[in-house]
Amino acid sequence: MEKTEITLEYTEERPAFGKAIRPKKIPKKPFPWKTVGQAFCFCLLGFFWGRGEVLRLLHPMGLAYLSAFFGEGWLFWPVWLMVGIGSFSAVPLKAGAGLAAAAAIQMTLGRFVFREEYGKKALLGTFAMALAGIFYAISRQGLGFYFALAAMESSLVLLVSFLLQKGISALLERERYLVLTREETISFVLLAGGALAGISTLQRGLQQSFLPMAASFCLLFAARQEGIGGGAAAGVFLGFLLFLCGGIDMPLFIALALGGMLSGCVRDFGRMASALAMVLSPCVFLFYIDAEKLQPFWLGGLISGAVLFCLFPKGILEKISGARATETPADRYTKLKEMTEEKLLECSAAFEALGRTFRRQEKGLEKGEVSRLVDLIAGKVCQGCGLAHYCWEEELYRTYSMAFSALSQCEEGGRLRKTDLPSYFQETCPRLDGFTEVVNEVYELYRRDRLWGSRLSECRELVGQQMAAVGEIMQTLSGQMELDCVFLEGAEEALRTALKKQGLHPLKLSVTEEKSRRGRQVRITLPACGGKGVCRDKILPTVKKVLNCPMALLEEGTCKVDGEGRSCALCFREEPVFAIHTSTAFSPAEEGKPTGDAAAFLETEKGRALLALSDGMGTGEDAAKESRTAIELLEQFTEAGFDRELSVKMINSALLLRRGEETYATLDICEIDLFDGHAEFVKLGAAASYLWRNDRVISLRSATLPAGILKQVVPEKNEMLLKDGDMIFMVTDGITDALGGEEQTARWLKGKLLAFPVSNPEDAAEYILQEAKKERKEDRRDDMTVLAGRFWRKRA
Repeated sequence: MEKTEITLEYTEERPAFGKAIRPKKIPKKPFPWKTVGQAFCFCLLGFFWGRGEVLRLLHPMGLAYLSAFFGEGWLFWPVWLMVGIGSFSAVPLKAGAGLAAAAAIQMTLGRFVFREEYGKKALLGTFAMALAGIFYAISRQGLGFYFALAAMESSLVLLVSFLLQKGISALLERERYLVLTREETISFVLLAGGALAGISTLQRGLQQSFLPMAASFCLLFAARQEGIGGGAAAGVFLGFLLFLCGGIDMPLFIALALGGMLSGCVRDFGRMASALAMVLSPCVFLFYIDAEKLQPFWLGGLISGAVLFCLFPKGILEKISGARATETPADRYTKLKEMTEEKLLECSAAFEALGRTFRRQEKGLEKGEVSRLVDLIAGKVCQGCGLAHYCWEEELYRTYSMAFSALSQCEEGGRLRKTDLPSYFQETCPRLDGFTEVVNEVYELYRRDRLWGSRLSECRELVGQQMAAVGEIMQTLSGQMELDCVFLEGAEEALRTALKKQGLHPLKLSVTEEKSRRGRQVRITLPACGGKGVCRDKILPTVKKVLNCPMALLEEGTCKVDGEGRSCALCFREEPVFAIHTSTAFSPAEEGKPTGDAAAFLETEKGRALLALSDGMGTGEDAAKESRTAIELLEQFTEAGFDRELSVKMINSALLLRRGEETYATLDICEIDLFDGHAEFVKLGAAASYLWRNDRVISLRSATLPAGILKQVVPEKNEMLLKDGDMIFMVTDGITDALGGEEQTARWLKGKLLAFPVSNPEDAAEYILQEAKKERKEDRRDDMTVLAGRFWRKRA
């Protein structure tokens, strides 16, 4: 075998123009001033916490603060050093033992402790404090008193360390957008309180000036963050801690608690109002309790803290307060509404795109399809024939044209006969009978495939319409997210005052009114009444009196109790001016069988009444299924608040999907606004409706097809303004056909009502039905239904 020598040649790549490529400069990292500054602040706080003592006897503050830094790496050691410097001034032996135990824990267990493990770090600090206390008690000859002190100090370390760690963790997480929770705010107050307790051990002048200034600033911050509850809690918490540590006495403790509470009460009026409350409330309290406490240094420090809070950058305060302090319920609703609308629009676009996919038109018959049929005929008939070569090679064009003509003859006449073929082909082809049968067979298969393909295409079209309808519903819902009502704050305040005069104290209360200035609604949440009937006996009359309009309690006689049984939720709605009473009378085509008609009456909470009538195709159970389906869907769409036209289109699509059974149903809808009497009649293939007013009959007709026939429907509408005493008659075609048509029905109806005046819908419906049955012919029996409704104004 011949050997091939491969030589690798190394060529040094030189840059263009002969210049050397300089190494890319690595930018120098800036000096971590923020980290150093943060560490300095923690060390300073550690020094003051180390100096703190409780009841001038217990020293748990330093180790409680230091335990929060277990597992924080290098930051633990400078804090450890500053805590040690601060705590050695009190009890050096115990402080040294505690610091040694903490250092040992950090070096051995520090890498296994994480920042969020508050309980573990608190237990480790407690363990270090217990070791130091036991060591100190043994050095004091084992006296039980010192062992008791060790137990108390260990318990205080556990409690204070656990409360303190949330605030320190919030400061350590610099990447986080600082929005303080209530627990973190209290932890910050505790952090400041421990530092102030250590400051109280310094020189008296610094103590009297700096301590009230820092306390005032911290309380104002907590009051702005959490309101009256947070300000009062911070004042009590901070004052009590300083009192235990000897920084202040009892009157100053109460003054700080009072200042924090009152500054939280007026936080909605701005920082200036909170600052004035923080300064004035302790001064007034101390002036009457112990005026000697109003020392110039202490008062000046209090005022300095308030001024510092007022001058503090507003942007930082808003950033710390975050959404909880600046976002109102209306803002939250707006954001939630926008997010919901955006999601609904995205879903709507997705359904519309899916609908377009289903609605793609099927492609027509291609030329290749005709060739395939001709080839199939040739393969079945001409295979093995002696003239096959002559017909399909020498006379290809003429044979192909003849086969195509034969298929066309099948399409026109339904079937091919031998006499339909050309005379030359009848004389030449030895398999004439087989050719005719195969052509008919192939065409029949082709026609069947086309039929199923057409049905499949139709089903796809209907599914596409349903998808598009769902998308349209979602798009409509996205536009209806806007509140269609306004809040009546003046009525809320007046109603709250009236209820308090009766000894009722509502937990929540809201009064709303539709933008059309009607349909008022009152929602009240009260402490649980235990079924005493307070909602019926006291609240309802008060609501009527304050709002000066007729009101009704939804689900009268009951009150909706929450899951815990602590409160009752009541809802009152304004009663409409008008009312309608309806009744329906049915008569099946054959006695003992179900009627194919269906009717419904529905009154919504917004003061709208719906009368609906549907007539299924034919009679009996099948027709009843179709009419009930249409009526049930209409009721569900109405209760869900869908637009009337959209509801009709959806019902039409639902019935179209069942067209394999060749079924349809009419829709006759009358929607009435019970506040102003405006009525809208919508018909889809339904018979005429009639309005009886002042001894005359008004006909309401339409010329549309029933639902379930056409893919696209446009219902006809008739609008009228009803008057007091009007009677509405909605009938099926069984009535109008028996009476000779819609015009004859109107004249017949007028004569019957003039001869026998009725005002009760039950009597009217039954009377009209029985009289119409007398006119029905035996050879044209159909289901007959009359829906009667009397419209009337309520009396005050």
